[in-house]
Amino acid sequence: MAERSKGPRWRTVGILAVASAVVLGASVAVSLKVADADSTPARGAYPDLVLRGKLIKRIPWAKLPTTVLWDGTKDSDNRHTELQARFRGQTLYKLIGLVDDRDPKTFNVAKAKRGYGIKFIASDGYSYMMDSRRIIGKKTWIVARLKNGKPLPQGEGPYRDVGSFVGFLAGPSVKMLVRIELVFD
Repeated sequence: MAERSKGPRWRTVGILAVASAVVLGASVAVSLKVADADSTPARGAYPDLVLRGKLIKRIPWAKLPTTVLWDGTKDSDNRHTELQARFRGQTLYKLIGLVDDRDPKTFNVAKAKRGYGIKFIASDGYSYMMDSRRIIGKKTWIVARLKNGKPLPQGEGPYRDVGSFVGFLAGPSVKMLVRIELVFD
């Protein structure tokens, strides 16, 4: 019985396998590059921010003001590189004030001092609960829709809760935020 040779034929198969992997790798790299280039969702693809408390309010993405800035580039304790940016949005207490009682014009400080839960809910199911007493007087704790002047990138937006509370623990910085619920006892 003749012994099979592992010579030129096996080298050819090996070379073809490597060449295929290189070509396949190049096409994967190209398709990843195309996906990364368009990482911001198309206009109209942003869901409303839903606020639920004593009242319910839906704020369309384009209607959420971007007048308040939180500058994460100046947060020396921030070890989360994705938060080292300039975020623009609306102050959290102003948004809460739209639904915390029957008067949507002001934030009810007395009610916040008594305490209730503020639950941030992300589109991927993540949620974070914060006590209302933590936001009193915090003018740079914001719900952002812009990062460095552009819409939040896919995987971070449409909205994100950011502010000086972030620091080392980024749990309260809920990304992909879509709903805020007030939890009263």
